[in-house]
Amino acid sequence: MPQLNASEYRIQAIDQSGKPIQRFITSTSIHAARAKAKSLTKAYGWSRISVRRKKAYSYRVLRGATPIDGIQSAYSREEVVAALEKLGFKVQNVHRYYDIRFSASPDEIVTFIGTSAKLLEQKLPYNEILHIMAGNVRDKNLKSALKGIIKDLKDGVDSRDAFLRQGKVLGYDTALMLGIASKSGDMKSIFESVARFVERQADFKKGLLSSMILPAVTMLALIGALAFYVLYLLPKMVELLTPVSGTMPPLTTFTLEVSEILKDNLWFIVLGIGAALGAFYAWLLSANGRVVFDRIIVRVPYLGRILRNTSVELFCRVLGIMYATGENIDAIQHASESSRNRFLEKQIKNVAVPTMLKYGTEFWKSLEMANFFPEMVISRFRTAAETGSVKSTAVQLADYYEMENRYAMKNLVNVIEVGVSLVIMVSMVFLTLLSSETASVKIEQKRDQQQQTTVEPDSVIYITKEK
Repeated sequence: MPQLNASEYRIQAIDQSGKPIQRFITSTSIHAARAKAKSLTKAYGWSRISVRRKKAYSYRVLRGATPIDGIQSAYSREEVVAALEKLGFKVQNVHRYYDIRFSASPDEIVTFIGTSAKLLEQKLPYNEILHIMAGNVRDKNLKSALKGIIKDLKDGVDSRDAFLRQGKVLGYDTALMLGIASKSGDMKSIFESVARFVERQADFKKGLLSSMILPAVTMLALIGALAFYVLYLLPKMVELLTPVSGTMPPLTTFTLEVSEILKDNLWFIVLGIGAALGAFYAWLLSANGRVVFDRIIVRVPYLGRILRNTSVELFCRVLGIMYATGENIDAIQHASESSRNRFLEKQIKNVAVPTMLKYGTEFWKSLEMANFFPEMVISRFRTAAETGSVKSTAVQLADYYEMENRYAMKNLVNVIEVGVSLVIMVSMVFLTLLSSETASVKIEQKRDQQQQTTVEPDSVIYITKEK
């Protein structure tokens, strides 16, 4: 099964007899490739080892007076130049080629897949459908990807590989399922299922963003207002009141102390928060960190249940699309990758699938050993294994969890809005109390001064009369 964003690496070393050797591996990162190279070094006793990634180079050569442009993959620029000169070309330039492409709009992808399904229902040849869609889609990235697929198919590239080459634009999961659909006998139903899958993913992202944008903006504005009042406005007001004020009230005193601490250590606090966020992000990008995070996040009350149900929905949706293709182990593994939960993916690949292959464990039992799926999912797949309806059961479970998550997301938005309202209310109460204390200090001092000015002259007159 192809790896997501995997690259080819060349390992060069010297063996124990002093002969140069080289090996070729695929890996998702240079760090993983170096780790594999180190393990090979220890196993075979190699020395002077080097690891290089295969890169793309763009070139321009001359055949007579005709310029020819192209792209070639190699481990160095010198290899490309040598290969072109060996073929008799006059090399003008060779540069690194960076495949900078952006993903297409989910709405455009859904429209492309849904329209293709309708055209397939009308018995149009798939090559003709690709030409029609390439000429009518509005997204430039999708248009370029479709033209690339058409060119690869003309050159004899396998349809699955042709779609996978456009994984950056279509999405790896979508490209793989479309490639499999193009080789199956039921393209229409698979295309409709893929369109539903892409639309569901886009809806989940939009729902999550829409539920978080307003609270995030509100909280930032609230933090900014509190910081302005505590760090700037309150110290200025107290500075004006200090010559005529006595003891400050407790809340004002506490706030001033906090303000001084924040001012004196502002850069340390900012750097500390930045370092903590950077360390957390780096940990999250690591393989083990992401697995641990995904295992913990699904245990968070309410939000964790939504995230787990979403992962289960995506797993079942992809499984329902790919299960009947004859590569059921690959279908299960890819469904785990599409779940967007690295803990589930690890459990499927390291626990469920090995037990199925090594011990012949039933599918539902292996899912139970993954320690992720709800009891209802295990029960439904147990029944499906007895009746032979795993594919339809997976689709039904995906539809059920889709409906449940729609209601859960609405409730989550309401809960977030209530939480933000409570935070705003508490902040306003705090600012009101603080302002009231400051105002009361000023008023009390004025009254004391007025009393002193009225009492002292009388006392002076009274003493004079006594004398």
